[in-house]
Amino acid sequence: MTNLHIPSSLHTPPDPGELWLGYIRVSTWKEEKISPELQEAAIRQWAARTGRRLLEPMIIDLDESGRHFKRKIMGAIERVERREARGIAVWRFSRFGRNRTGNAANLARLEAVGGELESATEPVDARTAVGELQREMIFAFGNFESNRAGEQWRETHEHRLKNQLPATGRGRFGYIWHPRRVPDLSKPGGWALQNERYTLHPDFASIAEELYERKLTKPVPQGLNTLAHWLNEEILVPTMRGGLWHTSTIARYLDSGFAAGWLRIHDRECPCPFSRDPKVSKCHFGRMIFIPGAQPKIIDQDTWEEYKEHRKLSKQTAPRARKATYTLSGLLRHGRCRHHMSHASATLKAGQVLGRWLVCSRNKNVSKVACPLGINVLREQIEDEVFDWLGREIADDVDAAPAAPAELTAPKVDPKQAAQRQRAAIKRELAKLDGAIDRLIEENAFNPKKYPGDAFERVKGKFLDRKGVLIKQLTDLGEVETTPVREDFTELIVGLLAEWKTFQPIERNAMLLQIVRRVVCYDTRDEDGKLLSVRTEIHPVYEPDPWAPKKICRGDAFGTRPVWSPAALWNRPDEIEAAIEAALAIEA
Repeated sequence: MTNLHIPSSLHTPPDPGELWLGYIRVSTWKEEKISPELQEAAIRQWAARTGRRLLEPMIIDLDESGRHFKRKIMGAIERVERREARGIAVWRFSRFGRNRTGNAANLARLEAVGGELESATEPVDARTAVGELQREMIFAFGNFESNRAGEQWRETHEHRLKNQLPATGRGRFGYIWHPRRVPDLSKPGGWALQNERYTLHPDFASIAEELYERKLTKPVPQGLNTLAHWLNEEILVPTMRGGLWHTSTIARYLDSGFAAGWLRIHDRECPCPFSRDPKVSKCHFGRMIFIPGAQPKIIDQDTWEEYKEHRKLSKQTAPRARKATYTLSGLLRHGRCRHHMSHASATLKAGQVLGRWLVCSRNKNVSKVACPLGINVLREQIEDEVFDWLGREIADDVDAAPAAPAELTAPKVDPKQAAQRQRAAIKRELAKLDGAIDRLIEENAFNPKKYPGDAFERVKGKFLDRKGVLIKQLTDLGEVETTPVREDFTELIVGLLAEWKTFQPIERNAMLLQIVRRVVCYDTRDEDGKLLSVRTEIHPVYEPDPWAPKKICRGDAFGTRPVWSPAALWNRPDEIEAAIEAALAIEA
């Protein structure tokens, strides 16, 4: 006989000493913002009605979505697993979660130890087949409602982005936000509608511009920490929410590009959960794209491009090297193991000399196996060689100057300007191509019989293929436009040479970081392994990176060699290329 056939008068009453946990969740969705007071009152009435006792205090999650389980509910489940409570009581089952997979997994954890989940307003006996079905249907409807709300928000975001507005309407620092709805008691409903827009703030727009200027100050840019103290202590400007600025807050604002007229959005094709999970703070794959916005610009495009390059360089630099103690901090590499080198102190009769030697960090701090021989060279020697290299770069420019008069010399073609002209032409062709695709689709929608057979799909395929080629050409042009040339750094090198001795190490380092990728030290040794000399090789940013990894196809076209592992192809490209050429020569 099942519980369904037993009269309620014969059921065993619940243990009056049974302890339960009350759980309250207030969602981020506006239509789900059920007040915590209402939920608490319902749970306490359920406890009094059923004879249960609630552990105090109740567990409360404010502004938490049910689509994830990175919430305090996990702590409640662990307490039930430790036998601290009999089960968890919620206002409705949807408060437990609105994720199908998460609901099933965590409910299984709860029931595996004999725990239960009860709803104060949905009397369901999940111990029976019908009751379990009812609970599953309630969970399914909750998951559906969550997905429906998510789709509505995505449609709203799509609509706003098409109108060149940020996905979420709110104030932005440096701007005055004019929302879509404004209070107006003279209108029906007390609201008036207007075109949503952003205008420059008369006071804060100049501060936003100065933030970028201070971050790009030459020769030593100001750090985020310095900017935070400037905003919070010197000019006393709060954030848009009235709080204090933090380094992460400043970084997010500057990186957003909003002041440069851009909207920073997540690539819809990216598989990471950044767009779906509010707990994920950044894209795992870095697939953030910029689209034009309708807001007026505070900074120009050149400043924005310079800032992006600066941030890219900063992220590649070790934190301790960003405020360099020595001229070559963060630039040194050991040629044998390709690991970075560090400064080491020396104790002389006159006392301790900081940073006298340059040593291989891998040999010193990791293991003698990682770099058996290491390297040891005087810091002044390498700094002098870098100074001499800078002088040779200027001398090469002078020697390369044409002897003919300027008016008889053919003008030099700037590759960046040529790339910009080509980019404009490709964009014009792309616009025409998009218009043709739109017209083709519209005509086919209104008159499907106009195009016989597979003519529609064939022509559309040609258009899309051509569009893909043009987009690839734009990507290649972007690399040309951002690739520096030697002439871009002539003035910087001249200024650095002229003031080399007067500059502080941190200033010399900041200027060298703009010119040099790395300074490589190669050690020459005798048969016994004794260090004989050190050769310095400098890799400037305006030349191809000799250490850049090369991907080589291992397909049939190049000949498949089973002894070539993927690691070997990646780490020893020159050797593999030579082997390929030799193999092809033999086969020919």
